[in-house]
Amino acid sequence: MVGEAGAGSTPVDWVQAARQAAARDLVAQLQQQPLVERIILVSPQAAQLAPAGVIPVISAGGPIHVGEHLARLATSYQIERLLYFGGGSAPLLGDAALTQQVEQLAAASQLIITNNQFASDWAGIVPASTLSHHIPRLPRDNTLGWVLSAEAGLPVAVMPVSAASRLDIDTPTDLLTLRLYPHTRPHLRRCLARLPLDTGPLEQAVAILGTPAQRVFIAGRIGPEVWQNLNRVSRCWLRVLAEERGMTSSGRATRGEVYSLLAEHLALTGAESFFARLSSWADLAFIDSRVLWTSLGYDPPAADRFASDLGLLDQIGHPYVAQLTRAAQNAGIPVILGGHSLMAGDMLALCDLVAAQHPL
Repeated sequence: MVGEAGAGSTPVDWVQAARQAAARDLVAQLQQQPLVERIILVSPQAAQLAPAGVIPVISAGGPIHVGEHLARLATSYQIERLLYFGGGSAPLLGDAALTQQVEQLAAASQLIITNNQFASDWAGIVPASTLSHHIPRLPRDNTLGWVLSAEAGLPVAVMPVSAASRLDIDTPTDLLTLRLYPHTRPHLRRCLARLPLDTGPLEQAVAILGTPAQRVFIAGRIGPEVWQNLNRVSRCWLRVLAEERGMTSSGRATRGEVYSLLAEHLALTGAESFFARLSSWADLAFIDSRVLWTSLGYDPPAADRFASDLGLLDQIGHPYVAQLTRAAQNAGIPVILGGHSLMAGDMLALCDLVAAQHPL
């Protein structure tokens, strides 16, 4: 499933163009898998995107209900073993790893296999008929792993944590990371090369992570595996505030139950004061801004979120998002803003870059 690519030149358009390019690469990989019997490409632009041998299914533009679509496809095409991918969900998944997931799904009678049980980007489901019993709980793909394992009771298999399993194209920060990563596939590599992306701050971050005794602050939905990888490839002092993992898949965000210690601290001190002092105790910061906004009850549109990630202040309409972004830019150190993928796939990819460029 991949959405419609816009014709404009905004960060939202860039992300969607990259998703479509990654989808083309993934289709080419799937066509080489002997156990994959049919490939169905769902998109408002499916007719243009689907190559020969791929079934195009035209969807409506805008957000869709993933559970409804998948359940309908499983019924219409009599699918017993369904392997679902979002358009930008697996840009670094190698052929051997893909083969392993396909073979595991083909051999199972009951299974949910996914890249992340708590925030799925792709998932293999058998029997696919399970979807029809849990449609209301599956509005988005990131709930697939949790709902179908914890609530539907399917055995769960999770791919080992790595950049290949966790990097999903969701924000401009992902595009910056993939621009630096050496193993992106052809369609995506050409797409990224055409975009006006400033990778300078991220390159600075890699250099700092590769320098011993630097101080790094990380706040957001970071998991222990990412923290372990950072410890493995760097000799930096890490200050980590891990909070609100699974806030979307658990429903806490929808119910207004998200609470962030950092957001409360910012509310007490003011964003400007916090970031003005940041450089006195950190040389680099990674901040999951979505946790902050959600904790405060804000739901800024994608245009504002993405402009914030890229530091494009003149494109941000939401007052608090603009305030936070401006304060981060004035911190005097690199402050990398992003969402869940910054704390997961992007960080793991940066670990790969640090290990390659600054071996211990």
